[in-house]
Amino acid sequence: MTMSGKRSSLEDLSRCNSTQVCSRWVDIAREVQAKGGVAIIQGDRVEMVLLSADEYNRLTMRADLRTRVDVTAQRAILDRLTAQFDAELAALQEPGAADRLDDMLASKGQGSVRAKAGPSY
Repeated sequence: MTMSGKRSSLEDLSRCNSTQVCSRWVDIAREVQAKGGVAIIQGDRVEMVLLSADEYNRLTMRADLRTRVDVTAQRAILDRLTAQFDAELAALQEPGAADRLDDMLASKGQGSVRAKAGPSY
C-alpha cells in the first residue's frame, strides 16, 4: 500500500538495485517518503522492501487488528462448539439415556416406519 492507502503489489513499487541504496540513499529515502515504499532488487529478484515508518506502523496496526478479529471469530466458534458439546453431554447424562442409546444401537438399522423411496413412492 502506498501512503494514499491504495493497494500496490511488489510489481507496482519503484525499484533500485542494492548497490544504489548506498550511493543514492537521499533520493531513495525521498522516494520512500513520497510513495510509501521502494523494492530493493538483487539481479531480477526483489530481495526486500524499504518502507517508511508511517507505512510500517500502518501495516502492523492493520495486521494486529486482523489478528484480533480472527481470534474473536475463533473464540465465537469455539464457544458455540463447547455449548453444543455440553448440551449433548447433558442429554447423555439424563436418566434413561443409557437405555435409549442401547435400544437405538440394538435396532441394527430397523426403522419403525418403512422408508418411502424408488419408483413405488
